Amino acid sequence: MENSTLEYDCKVEKIQRLLESEKNRNNPITISYLYNEFGKFNFRNKDYKNAIQNTQKALQIQKKFIDTIPFAVNKSYNNLAYMYLYSGNRTEALKTFKTLIKQSYKDRYTIMAYTIGLNNLYIEQGDYYKAINYLNEAENSIKQSNDSILNKEKYRVYLSFSRVFSETMKKEHYAKAIEYLKKTEESILHLPEKFKTKNQIIIYARYGYIYDKIKQYKKAIDYYKKALTLSLHTTPKSKHDIATTYNALGYINAKLGKDLLAFENYQNAKQYDSLRTAIYDNLGDYYLKKQDHENALKNYQKAIFYGIDQYNNFDLKKLPSIEKLTQSYNKVNLVNDLKDKSNAWLNFFLKTNNKEYLKNALETITLADKLIDIIRLESTEQQSKYFWREKGIDLYMLATSICYELQDVKKAFFFMEKSKSLSLLENLTHEEAKKRGELPEYLQEKEYSLKHKIHETKELQKTDSLLSELEKQSLLFKHKKEYENFISSLEKEYPEYFQYKKEIAISLFNESYSKITSSSTDLIQYIITENEGYGIYLNKEGTHFFKIPNIKQLLNEIRSIHKFSTKPLSTQLQLDTFSKTSNSIYKKLFPFDTTSILLKNNKLLVIPDYILQNFPFEILLTSPVLKENKIPYLIYSTEISYAYSMSLLKKIEQKKRNPTSNLLAFAPIHFQKHKLTSLNRSEYKMTKIQKLFPGEILYQDQAIKSNFVNNANRYNIIHLSTHANSTNNQEPWIAFYDKKITLNELYFIKNQADLIVLDACETSIGDIQPGEGVMSLSRGFFQSGSKSVVSSLWNTNEKSSSEIILDFYKNLKKGKTKSEALRQAKLRYLKEHQLSENSPYFWAPLILTGSTENLIASANNSNHNYLYWSMLLLITLVIGSSIWYYYRS
Repeated sequence: MENSTLEYDCKVEKIQRLLESEKNRNNPITISYLYNEFGKFNFRNKDYKNAIQNTQKALQIQKKFIDTIPFAVNKSYNNLAYMYLYSGNRTEALKTFKTLIKQSYKDRYTIMAYTIGLNNLYIEQGDYYKAINYLNEAENSIKQSNDSILNKEKYRVYLSFSRVFSETMKKEHYAKAIEYLKKTEESILHLPEKFKTKNQIIIYARYGYIYDKIKQYKKAIDYYKKALTLSLHTTPKSKHDIATTYNALGYINAKLGKDLLAFENYQNAKQYDSLRTAIYDNLGDYYLKKQDHENALKNYQKAIFYGIDQYNNFDLKKLPSIEKLTQSYNKVNLVNDLKDKSNAWLNFFLKTNNKEYLKNALETITLADKLIDIIRLESTEQQSKYFWREKGIDLYMLATSICYELQDVKKAFFFMEKSKSLSLLENLTHEEAKKRGELPEYLQEKEYSLKHKIHETKELQKTDSLLSELEKQSLLFKHKKEYENFISSLEKEYPEYFQYKKEIAISLFNESYSKITSSSTDLIQYIITENEGYGIYLNKEGTHFFKIPNIKQLLNEIRSIHKFSTKPLSTQLQLDTFSKTSNSIYKKLFPFDTTSILLKNNKLLVIPDYILQNFPFEILLTSPVLKENKIPYLIYSTEISYAYSMSLLKKIEQKKRNPTSNLLAFAPIHFQKHKLTSLNRSEYKMTKIQKLFPGEILYQDQAIKSNFVNNANRYNIIHLSTHANSTNNQEPWIAFYDKKITLNELYFIKNQADLIVLDACETSIGDIQPGEGVMSLSRGFFQSGSKSVVSSLWNTNEKSSSEIILDFYKNLKKGKTKSEALRQAKLRYLKEHQLSENSPYFWAPLILTGSTENLIASANNSNHNYLYWSMLLLITLVIGSSIWYYYRS
């Protein structure tokens, strides 16, 4: 009928008459098939609205006969999903693919829904780890079916695994991707020659992509050439595959410095697919390298606008709206295209000194930042969010460098804030949203329970040997879906809760400046990568926005000084080397002439980044030579505290806490398991602390994990005098008498503490998650509710740390702020010890992160609030009684 010369509307009328006549024969299954064909006819003519309606009609009939024609139901769901997809309704497409995979009857449409439908949609969203979860479920589904026909679809799963693992930027995932490609090659042997060749082209190209990523360029080129040869000799030729392969070869040749060959490859790619966006982004790089900025910008502009299906707008200054970008299926590539265009504008400025180009660069990178926020919001898996935090690092550094050239300190401050601990800020905002959105207590408990079930399943994966790896993954994903469905169910009933969840408040410059100056504190914030670094210093006198000189040398010096900090300085040579290195670091981190004046007798809040997060600023030397026979440590002139970001500091200080008791301390002294050494000074230390701050001290077999879990949420101060570890590729843990608590467990143990003291080794270090910070025990306590944490940067010496902690509590009792109390304790130690005992190893590992407010003042504020409300209640009762008595009289 499609070959008829009648116009589309006439054809539609003929089909409708055929349907009416068929209805008279009372054969519903046949009618459903006709509706299916009608829908496909609409779809081929791009009449998506009627295509969807007719396929839905087919489904309504077929579901009544699902036991008889389950294959037809699956096929109709598959068709409907693609109709939604092509109509631009990705949300309904996603829902329909998910409905398809839930059908009890499993066939190739089920596997295609996993491997093509859901996999492609989640990869487009940048939610790579959600895609992996669904592929695990697909593999498990095939295994459980024990169906020889379904087993032949395994190659689709393996090929999809290879794709998603090649995109996550993790070295171990590239190895997995190669492993899955080998499995794919073994599992396509049964396919007809035509389909086998088609899949072999994809396999060769993907090998090329992976070897390019791991910098094995010769192998990459060889595989791409194999893919190209096969593509060129296949009938009919796939223009898409040929263009993709030529473009990839160009990209590798450009990296190898073979620019002319790269350009030739790009031109060949354009001949086969002139609308492919990646070609134009690579051509932009080619022209930028040649300092041909106008052609570079033209090509980046094409990449951006082709990515949103607009092919006629090449005003270089024009940018698409965020709404248009959000609707694109190409968001992941668009972030990169916008970043590249912004970089081209910056380079154009550096060549011409035209500040208009800088403004264009800033406008472009700001748009890229908005788009990356949307991608992160759409990602539901935490690992995917971390992936986009890492991807954002280069973006925020580029944005800061543009701001530096503009000397726009306010915008730079914003981008620096965005580059730090955003996931932690999100998590705290989500907790706050439950209260603001008035989520009922029973729903909060259910949400907690479902999240905890996910955590327990992850722990089960480490220990259970009865379940296969695939079964463990399947069980974990089942619980994740239960949690996701529960959260989705809240959206309609509690829209305010959902709105509050999205309100991630980034502290702006003016607000932060006001807070800092009103508290007579200076602030220094950094953004650092391996290649570049900037800082902003704020105080009452103004601001210093600076570029860190010799960044590579700085990073090497910080790494080298670490070995001098983590053991005593026992020789003059060691002391001299330490002093020289420390002072050199100091000059780079504070590269302005008035440093000594600014820092003298002052309070300083440090917001470090990257490697600086494991570095105590107190050990910096303000001079390379001794002063008054003292090593001129920065701690002598400056009271230092730390924060993850101003945004996070504001959030933790705003949180309402209502602890009912004062101090809870754990001192196991000896340890039942894990072969940990005894901490014999703990009991003496804790006895002294209890005299200063009365509370509950749990020793030995009372200092057990369950007592901590059950009681942590009631206390204002929590002190853990024990062992901990954050190294050797282990998840950070802290030990109790009987068991350990890991970082991931800490996230589920709520606390309302004003102060957490982690009197143990390495509680402030852990893996550095780019764009997020150190995944340390300290971070775990902040996520679960604490206001401030004293933690350690390396293995502490029990004797010296005990002295410092005791003095710290004594100073707190005198009413000093937490930061002043810790500083004075360290200064007293330095005063009373000489020679190698003055080494940073003994006195510097303990740092304060978070609120510096005095404990007594904080407690008084809580008491004042209690008294205020008590008095108000009393007055209300008196007035109410008087009125009642008056009217009764």
